[in-house]
Amino acid sequence: MEAQAENKSSEKTAFEIDDSILSNREELEKVMEAVIYVEGSVPIGRLRTLFKCENSDIRNYIESINSKYRNAGSAIEILEVGDSIIMTIIPSTFGTLSAIYDKKRKKKISKAMLQTLSIIAYKQPLTKAEIDDIRQSDSGYHLRALMEDGFITWKGRKDYLDKRQTYGTTDKFLMHFGINSLDDLPKLRELKDLEFNKNE
Repeated sequence: MEAQAENKSSEKTAFEIDDSILSNREELEKVMEAVIYVEGSVPIGRLRTLFKCENSDIRNYIESINSKYRNAGSAIEILEVGDSIIMTIIPSTFGTLSAIYDKKRKKKISKAMLQTLSIIAYKQPLTKAEIDDIRQSDSGYHLRALMEDGFITWKGRKDYLDKRQTYGTTDKFLMHFGINSLDDLPKLRELKDLEFNKNE
């Protein structure tokens, strides 16, 4: 029984960060930076659990890490987007990197697709039937295209009785429009004037 208890205790603490790191800010920031680097996008709740701290502490650590990046002239920065913390490149490098790596060209998204995205952004989560009802036309093609581009995703079933899948926006949607959360959506009333990166 004691052996079993030891095993359970070991399993429970297997993924806990050592207290010697948590109590040393410099080491804590290094590990946090490494976790974000490896995962790319980390739910803030996961960081809160791993580092046994509050959201305000995480933001403080992130600002400290970003300060080091800025002082070193780095092209990397860490941002809070929605409910996640991501590692990305600074905006001033977008143009050059796009010219080097991106074979896509800027092309205005169709009016119908913008309409579909706007409906989802403001009224999510929605089923396809609800989107079709608002638009008064079939949205199947637009939903597939927006999912392929990473701007929307499935958000789960409507409810316990209604098994239809619902749609909602993604972190990429927030990043593309330069907003931190859905609370900033009123700024997106002019969606029709914005451009998206689409395949030729």
